[in-house]
Amino acid sequence: MDSAAQLETIAARWQGSFHNRRQVAATLARGGPVAPELTRELRTMEVERLQAPHLGEVVLYFQEFRASAPQLAHRQRVVVLGVDPLRGAVRAEQLFFRGGPTYDRPALDAAWVQTLGPEAFDRHPGCDLFFVAEPALDRFRARMDPGACRYRHPQDGEVCADFEMLLHPDQLWYRDRSLRLADGSVRGEVDGFSWLLFDRADRSDGIGPDGALDADLPALVRQQGVWRGRFRRYDAEGGLLETFPSTITIRVFQEGGRWRYHQSSLHGPEDAPLRRLEAQGEIHSGRVWFTSERYQGWAMDLPGEDPAAGSLLVMRARDPADPDVHEIISCSADGRRRWRVSQLLKDGQLVGRTTIDEEKLSGG
Repeated sequence: MDSAAQLETIAARWQGSFHNRRQVAATLARGGPVAPELTRELRTMEVERLQAPHLGEVVLYFQEFRASAPQLAHRQRVVVLGVDPLRGAVRAEQLFFRGGPTYDRPALDAAWVQTLGPEAFDRHPGCDLFFVAEPALDRFRARMDPGACRYRHPQDGEVCADFEMLLHPDQLWYRDRSLRLADGSVRGEVDGFSWLLFDRADRSDGIGPDGALDADLPALVRQQGVWRGRFRRYDAEGGLLETFPSTITIRVFQEGGRWRYHQSSLHGPEDAPLRRLEAQGEIHSGRVWFTSERYQGWAMDLPGEDPAAGSLLVMRARDPADPDVHEIISCSADGRRRWRVSQLLKDGQLVGRTTIDEEKLSGG
């Protein structure tokens, strides 16, 4: 493949919506203490091709968002692709938005960005990327020239950036860090300078063409709506203790730039007043984190399923006299039915089980 063909292939592969949900799920499923080399935060990336001949023939624009600050573009760049005649390689010239912070910038619409002239950007040629084809692995590797991307930081003095990217047909990997040249110490790095893995999103992920974050939230969020079901409680030996109807309402909404979760449960024996339980929570880093009067816990997607076919919940009792709860939720392919199995544990012993069969009445 000649350089011109490589350029178009790179441009095509680089465009689209991407997310690191699979990598986050694998990290969370691994368990153990938090490690700086293992990403636990959901990120999404949107890359669009601009019609901006005043900037270059092939111009891309990307924004990357973190779940902890979905209203801000953590990384935001315009990239001009071209063939470097001296190297015979594809060069990606990075254009940095002039004015304001380098990271965590307000999101900008691509239609407006493509109207900006060259005066709206700063250029740092040493920070450009050069692509090398690795045909045996069906990918391109891009990186800056070693030690070339230098700039002066107001607090840390002379700094050198180190960035590398791998571009597959359906994946985008990158790692990023900066070093203080005075002593070689790390000024900043993304997840311990390990690789971030972004998968290309498609309609099965639920991610829209604008890369909106609400489309790539945990499976429990996609179960929002009103569910009617029946609880069956069993003792530790499997004997049926009681059965009763339930109505559960799940609601997801944005507030203060964050995603919030609310669940209201109505249930109880048919010959007794209904009991109402309320749970409030927040959604970030690939999980739903929630609290109620009796429990606090989290929910995550069942690992190894893409798209997720259900959820895993862990609930810790606030009162030591109450049992902890481990629950698995499985959903039908059409999202209209779900089946829940809970195990109640106290002092390391099984004390009971609950099964719930539910049908969605509305919402979602």
